Amino acid sequence: MSSSPEAVQPNITTPQSFYRSMPFFDQIFPEIPTDSIDVPTMKYAKFYNKNEGKLDVRMLFKNKVELIEAVKDHSIRHARREYYVTESSKTKWKVVCLHSTPRQVKCNPSYGIKHVIQTVKDHTGYDIPYQKALYSLKMAREIIYSTWESSVQKLPKYMGAHKKYSPGTIVEWEHKTFQPSTGAHVIGYVFWAFAPCIEGFQFCRNVISVDGTHLYTKYRHKMLIAAAMDGNQQVLPLAFAIVDDESTSSWKWFLQLLSRHVIRGRRGVCLISDRHPGIIKAVREGSDFLSPHGAHRYCSRHVCSNFNYRFKNVILKDLCWRAGSEYQIRKFNRIMEEIKSHNIVAFEFSNQINNEKLTASHDGGWRTGILTTNMSEYINGVLKGARRLAPAADCHN
Repeated sequence: MSSSPEAVQPNITTPQSFYRSMPFFDQIFPEIPTDSIDVPTMKYAKFYNKNEGKLDVRMLFKNKVELIEAVKDHSIRHARREYYVTESSKTKWKVVCLHSTPRQVKCNPSYGIKHVIQTVKDHTGYDIPYQKALYSLKMAREIIYSTWESSVQKLPKYMGAHKKYSPGTIVEWEHKTFQPSTGAHVIGYVFWAFAPCIEGFQFCRNVISVDGTHLYTKYRHKMLIAAAMDGNQQVLPLAFAIVDDESTSSWKWFLQLLSRHVIRGRRGVCLISDRHPGIIKAVREGSDFLSPHGAHRYCSRHVCSNFNYRFKNVILKDLCWRAGSEYQIRKFNRIMEEIKSHNIVAFEFSNQINNEKLTASHDGGWRTGILTTNMSEYINGVLKGARRLAPAADCHN
């Protein structure tokens, strides 16, 4: 059988044999080479032009050397920004800009006003006023994380999702008032503890550190934090709460829920805190942190800071810390005599504090070597940026 012209296989060496002729393609997409549609990127791609020296998304390079030279050229001629290499291999070359970008408002909640001013100056060359940067940052946070009011309305649904997809997570609400006209409850306090943290506490020391911190919003609420430490010196956040103020009632409510849902009848737990009147009174009014079931101790660092604020003497402050951290009673007494020789008033002030609650020598072993509230302070530092956000974002971060 003789073959017809139609049976001849097409020449696959030329791209034109694969695609139909596209009329006016060069006029519609003059910046895109015709052969770029052969690249399996699912979108049109550009090839690097050395004369222009500009980079673009999905741009293609002949090899790694051309890529490196292109990035260097672009950073000098156009971006005017430094960068550093984070990964380099035969198939990958990754760099990161040294300077802040507006995208950090989302990936870094602590992105501050000074960063906004510097970012605008880097991109435009203009210095903007402080108030304009403050207002712009506020708008950016509200766009990304929503406003406080809308976030509070979403909070029950958000907490419900945590309980559903992380079984064992505890969420407790305390409502202040009920509005019959609208049928709405006004949230007073909210407490939450994630299931992995509750389960992890059984592998931690019998010491819990609590602390309160400000939320930098227009309503000036407070966040209460509880944390523990395992035998490998790793800090574990246990529970959180958002309250309107650090009062006796709010601390009593928080400590009761902490005992009920996290401690769960575990005996011999020591609570370390600063000497906030609300915490002291809440513990005295009844909790698991009273003898013989538990103990309440003071943070040595806070006591020394108060001591230094009163007497403003670095030597006395150092002696106060040494006295609190000494484990032998005879050495403790010797240091107290040194304080007495320096300042009799400071000595009398020190004796007014219950040694059992402050010093390691009179502690009875409850602290297990932990003298401060650094555990909760550490969590406080981690949440520094999130404290400027709405409640739902605080819970997420």
